[in-house]
Amino acid sequence: MAMLEITWPKFIVKDAATVLLAALLLAIPISSSGKSIFASLSLVVILLSREHRTQIKEILSRSWCKAILSLVVFALIACLWTPANMQIMVFVLEKYSKLLYLPIFLVGFRNERARYLGVHAFLIAMFITACLSIGKEFNLLTTSHAYADHVFRNHIMTSMMMAFAAYLASFLFFKHKGYMRFVYGSLVALYSYQVLFINTARIGYIIYIALLITLLAQVLNKRQALLGLLSVAFFCSICYQLTPTVQERMTSLYSNVLHYQQDKNTSVGFRLQFHSYAKELFKRHPLMGGGTGSFIYYFEKEDPVPAWGARYNGYKLGHKLLEPHSQYWLTAAELGLIGLIIFAVLFLNLFKEVMQLRVWRFPAIALLILIAIGNFSDSLLFYSGSGYFFIVFMALFLSERQR
Repeated sequence: MAMLEITWPKFIVKDAATVLLAALLLAIPISSSGKSIFASLSLVVILLSREHRTQIKEILSRSWCKAILSLVVFALIACLWTPANMQIMVFVLEKYSKLLYLPIFLVGFRNERARYLGVHAFLIAMFITACLSIGKEFNLLTTSHAYADHVFRNHIMTSMMMAFAAYLASFLFFKHKGYMRFVYGSLVALYSYQVLFINTARIGYIIYIALLITLLAQVLNKRQALLGLLSVAFFCSICYQLTPTVQERMTSLYSNVLHYQQDKNTSVGFRLQFHSYAKELFKRHPLMGGGTGSFIYYFEKEDPVPAWGARYNGYKLGHKLLEPHSQYWLTAAELGLIGLIIFAVLFLNLFKEVMQLRVWRFPAIALLILIAIGNFSDSLLFYSGSGYFFIVFMALFLSERQR
């Protein structure tokens, strides 16, 4: 029996995909449920189109896409030697499988209008987040369900997305003239204020500065960039002097690292202990890792950081440590050296693909830098919010090459 073929007018599929993808980028920073709904609808609408399916088949031959397939397939094969149960294996495999959506989302962004709407939908979401954050900071927002530094997402994810929003608005500021330059400049100021004066995530400060330096290197000549770097140093010094939150967070970072041997059970100390344990797991099975989901299994079984369990009342649902707060150590522990090589090849090929872009090359490079830095302290591709943030934006940027 022939497969049922549903044929829709091209303009309906095109417009529906454009609207749904814009809604997805609006939802990613502010709603987990909305993100899941619009991601599912976007995938369905895109796959309904025969033209889109043909384009997806062509994309599968690209080197970065082969690397994605290799990583997901290897994670599936790694289920053969993992000690984790079926529930954990399926849970972790779902985390890796998100990467398979990248080529599908890519064809949905194949026209400039879709890319434009997507970027600005994200900027609107971050505008809403920043305004509510500032409102909470100054007691204009009285709800008990929101915190100044993380209204919708946690403070770490909020800071990363806010820093990227500041970069995007800055990039568009240099691309436009007239009143739009004023609009983008105002957004830069708003997003920057949230990151530097309200948010408490230290990784957000680091990413913000890294993206600011990246932008200067991208849009200025060498002489201007040098002056820009001096300005950044002066700017950071002023922000540090004027921002008690930054002072407290950076001082605690220094103190946690300095006194790590005396007190390991601090915010930074826990992370370092998780990294150390993941390193130990990697040493047990250096070539192919302990298997998919093995980190969750071993951490619960061996309890290598007792204070973590005591702090969170044991390993109840919602309090398990799912990853070692580092994408690199997670990959090493579960997939070994082979997994790390595939992971590195994936990002190397993405970088090569990005370098062939014209309009969106700079923002795509900034996104790769953000993920590369963020993965040292968090497993960004493991979690749904940060994972979709990377996948959808990378699809948007790479779609420039799709005609």
